[in-house]
Amino acid sequence: MPRTIRPLAATALLTGGLLITATAAAAQASAANGQKLAQRHCGGCHAMGEAKSALPDAPAFAKLYLRYPPGRLDQVLSEGMLSPKSPPEEGSPQTHPRMPQVKLDDDQRADLKAYLLSLDPR
Repeated sequence: MPRTIRPLAATALLTGGLLITATAAAAQASAANGQKLAQRHCGGCHAMGEAKSALPDAPAFAKLYLRYPPGRLDQVLSEGMLSPKSPPEEGSPQTHPRMPQVKLDDDQRADLKAYLLSLDPR
């Protein structure tokens, strides 16, 4: 390998390694960020941890997975719990009857989903 290419190759390998490390760290942090979002937007009614929910009909996050089949979390979140990314062409978006919708960006949605999946023992 010529001398000028060696430093470039080493830099590329180092940068790639740092990128992989940063991506892994971000993936680990997403559930923690999701928990903060859940506490901020949902914790007024839904219990965090093993406590009882302030609103008796609101399931605790620790048991929320019992309300949807495995692999169906995205569908449940899109059925009125989170505001749609874009409004429907006609009519109103589907809403949960007793729960206010939360508007989250794509990263926040991913974080909340990571948190909810971290609670699912299935």
